[in-house]
Parts: sequence; structure tokens; C-alpha cells
Amino acid sequence: MKMKKRMFTLLFVLTAIVALVAAGCNVQENGGGDEGEQMRIASVMPSNTEILFALGLGDSIVGVTDFCNYPPELEEAVESEKIKRLGDSFNLNEELLVSLEPDLVLFGFPSDITDRLDELEITSEVIAPASIEEIYASIRRIGELTKSESAAEKLAGDMEAAINAVKDKAAALPDGEKPRVLMLLDLDSLYVVGTGILEDELIAAAGGINVVTAGGYAQISEEALIEADPEIILCTFPLREQILAEKDAWKEMTAVKDEAIHDLDGDLINRPGPRLGEGLELLYGLFHPES
Repeated sequence: MKMKKRMFTLLFVLTAIVALVAAGCNVQENGGGDEGEQMRIASVMPSNTEILFALGLGDSIVGVTDFCNYPPELEEAVESEKIKRLGDSFNLNEELLVSLEPDLVLFGFPSDITDRLDELEITSEVIAPASIEEIYASIRRIGELTKSESAAEKLAGDMEAAINAVKDKAAALPDGEKPRVLMLLDLDSLYVVGTGILEDELIAAAGGINVVTAGGYAQISEEALIEADPEIILCTFPLREQILAEKDAWKEMTAVKDEAIHDLDGDLINRPGPRLGEGLELLYGLFHPES
């Protein structure tokens, strides 16, 4: 499962999907069902699933991907068959999705399935935030689609306040106290976090400096990585022990000499959902443990 999750994350990274919020079909006043009926929602992206649960809409969810893994009550609902697994985001079980008769399907990127959903008069929308500000907007948009505007406003507001508190602390630090950081996505092909994407924004917001100057999710050479000489290496998969044991060419790198290599829960960093504030707090604590 870990390998499959890793492959999914890398596929998502390598596509470098531009954030979109596609216009959905008309949503009825009562959220897509007959008056008095509970809305039926399928989420085809883990971040959107987390938002739905954070809005108190867990009981409305009928389908999720194989990679949706939070919050814990999600797995309980899957085990009791209240929620069905639909496959991964790139290989959905279309027939199962349709059979669930959802009122709303939330995608993380454009899908050719939407044409069939349109024909069946099933509302669908792409929710794919690519920045912190867009995450707030995506929460509010899901609130609109599900008639949960008040809960969405509170969730977005609380999240923004928590993130701004960290950003303000980091902004007050002198540049000389900000560590040079590499976020490593894959050890074999050396895919890393470059500039202009969410993870790069998080590094800066937490008071770090990204050593990668290439844009997007970039592949770099080992020589370039060694030359960049990061003070901290962040791994979105468990790679720390492998780096220390196997990467002899990296031994003179500052982060390796100091053993400042940190395996992170990638879901807190790569997933544009309501737990991003927790991820940002984690990064700030790693960058500035004495603050």
C-alpha cells in the first residue's frame, strides 16, 4: 500500500497539474437531492475528502479513492461499507461511481468521466488548489456546493489564522537565521520541490530557503544537489536511513554531516487540505527548534 501511495504521489507530482476550479452543473437549493434527503457525495481526491469531513459532511460521503486515509472515521465507514473505495484517482471504477448515484463528485483534476456525469445530470467540479490562498477558496467553494457555507467560512478562517501566526513568526526572523532546505520527493530519480508550487510556499512560510531554483516539481542531478549543499533535507517518504547508509557521495553535505534529514508525513505537506496548518507548524519547528 505504501508503494502504491508513493507511486500515486509521484504521478500527481509529475503531472504538475495547474490549479483549476471548473464550473459545475446547477446545484439545487437543497444540495442536489430532493427536499429532506441527505446529499450523496463522491470525493476523488484525498484533500477534498479531508475538507468534507472537516465540514461535518462525513455521513454524506458515499465514495472515495483508495488513497483517502484521513480522518480515522473514514476507514470505519469503509469497513462498514457506508463508503465505497473507487480505485485510485487515475484509474477510477467508473461503473461503481455511477452506481452510487452521487449528487456531487469532487475531482482533483479534470477527468474524461465528467462527460458521462453531465449526461446523467450528476454535478461534478474540479477542486485543485495550488497555493495556500487557493486552499481557503477551495474550502469555501466546497461549502457553497454542499450548502455548508457557515462551516466552510469558519474552517477557512481558523486555518488562515493558524497559518498566518506561523508566517508572522517566520517573517520576523533575519534572513541569516533561515536554513537552506531541500525537499526530496524521490531518491532514485531525484525529484525535488522547486519554486512556484505549494510546498515551496510552505518552506518560505515556515522560515526556510528552498535551495532549488528550478520551477515546479523538478528532477535534478546528484551533482547539482551536492553543490546546493542544503542544511536541512525534508523527505516526504521514509528515506533518511537510506540516505545515511547508502549515499556516500552526500557525506560532505551539511545536512548529512549534521544528520538533519527528516522523514515527514507527506500528507501534512503535499496534501492541500485542512491539516496544512499542522504541516506548517511542523516545518517551523524543524527549521527553528529554539524559537
